[in-house]
Amino acid sequence: MGFEGLYTVEELSFEADQLKAALMLNPDHWLFDVHFQNKPILPGAVQVSILNDLCSKALDRPCRITGITEAKFKVTIDPVKFSRLEADISFQSLADGQSKVKGYFFVLDGGAKAQASSITAHIGTDICFVVPFYNNPGTVRSVIELIQGSGYRVIAVNDGSTDTVSLQEAELAKPSALVSYAKNKGKGYALRQGFKKALELGFSYAVVFDADGQHTLAGAEAMIDKALSLSPEERLRSIIVGSRAKRGADSGGKFANNFSNFWLKVQTGKKLSDTQSGLRLYPLEKISRMKFLGNRYEFETEVLVKSAWNSVKLLEVPVDVIYPQDRVTHFRKGKDFTRISLMNTYLTLGALFYGYPKMLLRKLFKG
Repeated sequence: MGFEGLYTVEELSFEADQLKAALMLNPDHWLFDVHFQNKPILPGAVQVSILNDLCSKALDRPCRITGITEAKFKVTIDPVKFSRLEADISFQSLADGQSKVKGYFFVLDGGAKAQASSITAHIGTDICFVVPFYNNPGTVRSVIELIQGSGYRVIAVNDGSTDTVSLQEAELAKPSALVSYAKNKGKGYALRQGFKKALELGFSYAVVFDADGQHTLAGAEAMIDKALSLSPEERLRSIIVGSRAKRGADSGGKFANNFSNFWLKVQTGKKLSDTQSGLRLYPLEKISRMKFLGNRYEFETEVLVKSAWNSVKLLEVPVDVIYPQDRVTHFRKGKDFTRISLMNTYLTLGALFYGYPKMLLRKLFKG
């Protein structure tokens, strides 16, 4: 919510789409000094944020308010006079992974419970999936439908597919958004277009899920569970990587991964066991502020290194992957490995003159 320490949840229950909670406001929080000084009140906008936070706790995933139908504020909530809030929230499932919520906040006034406010809103998860595809006619539709069947919204990115079937299959899956352009520009470029669209739609996080069928929904949900275990502040500055038990379908893939792991440690001082895994959860706002050069597979190396330089945590969770015999892969061992090598040369020089000095200065000033 951005107001750490504003309140604590003392009681919370969620049964049959009905949430009940009791909260204790902190009257010494800085918010009440500025809104308003000597006459503190709990703003209506903050009550909406509290509603959103409680919905996230109930549904066990980060949520966002996508629209407010009605909001009535009947009692001015003074945090000294009314330090205890009770919430009663009902949920109604809607299409496209959203819910309609009706939330009531109550205060104890003279010993009696009084309705302070009521808010009717639509909520959706704050996490979307970005699925880039290039000539994946046999799998792209089933991958999108698998994800959407679990209640998540999908942004599909057609990276200039040259066949006509891939785009048609993606359209038939009816993703929440479909970004398409005529010329193939590479996975890194496709991901950035997907991230841009996700931000436009109001999402804060994106799970990257390949269209070739190798990733599993269980792996993606393991990363989401890891994100939920973090505080909201930590979550906004963490990349979570799905570390594969089987790293690469052949010896060339394993070599490229070990090569990339080594250079990440050199360039950042950080260690990951699977830097080439494409199954990742990204904090969108933090990533959107950075500049990148790589447009193809080398982007996946660049984004980890530059994120570490910019105080983004690199975390990982173990995941399973599937390598079917007819899997379509567009990794070109010669060209793409050369691109990754050139990117590592650039990043190593950058680490010497920018990355390590920046991390050192941050550490000194924090210390």
